[in-house]
Amino acid sequence: MTTWRDQLHPASFRGVPFHVDSDSMPVGRRTQVHEYPQRDKPLVEDLGRVTREIKLAAFVIGEDFLIKRDALLNVLDKPGAGELIHPWYGRLMVTATGCSVSHERREGGMARFDLAFVEDGEKGFPAGVPNTGRQLEESSETLLQSAIRRYKQAMALVNRARLAVVALQNGIAGVQMAIAQELRQLTGLISSVEALADMLINAPGNFAAMIRGQFSSVGGSRSTGYRWGPSSSALSSNSAATGSSTTGSASAGSSSSIEADPEFASTVAGLPEADPEFTSFVESRRAITALVELSRELAAQVVAAAAAIEAGGGVTGGAATAAVVEAARELVRDALIVLAVRTAAAMPVVQAPAPLSGYPSLQQQVASPIARPDVPVTADVVAVRDAIEAALVAAEQTAPHEHFEVLEVVRKQVRAHLTEVARAGVRLAEVTTLESLPAVVLAYQRYGDATRAAEIVTRNKVAHPGFLPVGVLAVAQE
Repeated sequence: MTTWRDQLHPASFRGVPFHVDSDSMPVGRRTQVHEYPQRDKPLVEDLGRVTREIKLAAFVIGEDFLIKRDALLNVLDKPGAGELIHPWYGRLMVTATGCSVSHERREGGMARFDLAFVEDGEKGFPAGVPNTGRQLEESSETLLQSAIRRYKQAMALVNRARLAVVALQNGIAGVQMAIAQELRQLTGLISSVEALADMLINAPGNFAAMIRGQFSSVGGSRSTGYRWGPSSSALSSNSAATGSSTTGSASAGSSSSIEADPEFASTVAGLPEADPEFTSFVESRRAITALVELSRELAAQVVAAAAAIEAGGGVTGGAATAAVVEAARELVRDALIVLAVRTAAAMPVVQAPAPLSGYPSLQQQVASPIARPDVPVTADVVAVRDAIEAALVAAEQTAPHEHFEVLEVVRKQVRAHLTEVARAGVRLAEVTTLESLPAVVLAYQRYGDATRAAEIVTRNKVAHPGFLPVGVLAVAQE
């Protein structure tokens, strides 16, 4: 038969044991009594639970009581809260305060302690939590501005009269393909390689403004961020008046020749924005993967072209053509990275859902499906984070010092934000099926939630949800 003595816990503080003779602890509520004239009953204001101050009459005894005493004195002197094993209340987090030790000659081999502990409470001041998504969005804005500034600096040095049109078109074919795949709203302005080449030759500022106009600023406003220079018609009129040719004005490389046409501003403003909106973690992962792959392809083309020049090979179309191709590739590559980064910044840090307390029947779930928040898979978020970092590192290989620093800041912000997103995600587990099952059956057996069948199908790329393949399947642990 179990007695109350068998249910006592061996007392200790921070792992150092001791014996207890008696204990005491105040309980109840803190109150403030308000008494008023002409009233028979007071008003009692509740101020919260009384602070739990635990007092113990303790002792250590034995041939080695001096060693036990010193060990207990050592842990009592340590700062901060520690774990107290109370004989009657079990585990408590407390802070030692107002303790004392005493010896008596008639009690040889024993040291007595009067221990006083106060329960460890919450901090009395708020702790700031950084908004990693907002920080990442601000970093992407800085990256976009740096990329456009770098493009304009490169184009200002190009003698566009020396451009070889055919070589330029061949060089920017990959740029046009990337725009057509991920910036489809721009295809109305540059629907072909020929149209893109014409814009780079005659209006390089329009190309930069077109890319910039697809992204809103951090504050949400949409602006190209450019000082609009004189229109192309005005430039033509001025050129005719001064007797200079249009080709000559393009080859001058002045800053005004790479500013966007004000007539082009209204067209850019009417295009839909590329800024992403979060719909689901699966869609964000797919979008980021596609953007990163395209950006890395453009980065590889830039590196290959630079390696060919360093090896002493001939530059197709001349140095001016190669410079324009490189500037266009790097601008679109950085724009794709900015779009991927902003898609990642839109991914929220969510709390994992609480496990179901019970499993409703399948009929109940058909009538009233279980509402479950969208939670990411940790492995997927980590893979996306590593992919964006790899794209940023690839872009850093050919970046000048100023642009390299901006890319490095973005890389660190990507790691910080997506690490927080991944920390709140669920992990994967493997399930081995011995026979083909419908996805709804496995979802109900695994989670008690048949609505998660689509999650299993998508995760394992199953051809038909009614026939899961036999073998190992990847499913979420929770």
